[in-house]
Amino acid sequence: MPEPLVLYSANTWLAYTIAERFYGGKHYVWCAPFFDSESSPNYQKTNPPSSSPSKICRELFEAASSGDRHSAKVEENRSGILKGVKEKKKAGIITNREAKDIEKIVKRAETADFRPLVYVIPYHLVARMVEEVPVEKRAHPLSAEYVIERLPRKYFDVIEWKWR
Repeated sequence: MPEPLVLYSANTWLAYTIAERFYGGKHYVWCAPFFDSESSPNYQKTNPPSSSPSKICRELFEAASSGDRHSAKVEENRSGILKGVKEKKKAGIITNREAKDIEKIVKRAETADFRPLVYVIPYHLVARMVEEVPVEKRAHPLSAEYVIERLPRKYFDVIEWKWR
């Protein structure tokens, strides 16, 4: 696959805010070269809904706007943030106190705090930071999925998702 022009990532306001406040503005992102896999050429439609930023945003928006406290997508994000806290603490990026504070914040967060944000990431700015997701961790073996472990805020734009 040729280098993409842009990478897209769906994240939550809560995850964004925690990264800005506690992780020095460095963001963990799982991304794709298409915002919506339906907009990709037919021969490249390999990213299923669980790795489609637009589909993830729709699920998060529905949960956040309706106050759905049983949303699997919200719980998945909550778990991911808590997993990240352990990794950041282990790496020495945050202190024990900061880790405990983040854990309390995440556990007390309202469903609305999981509203979706879209990160628009120009590929040429991050090419050296991008890692292809191993086949066994992808949503589909042929899907185009990437990870950036510590994406600085200056390398992406943020759009708040407000559409149904």
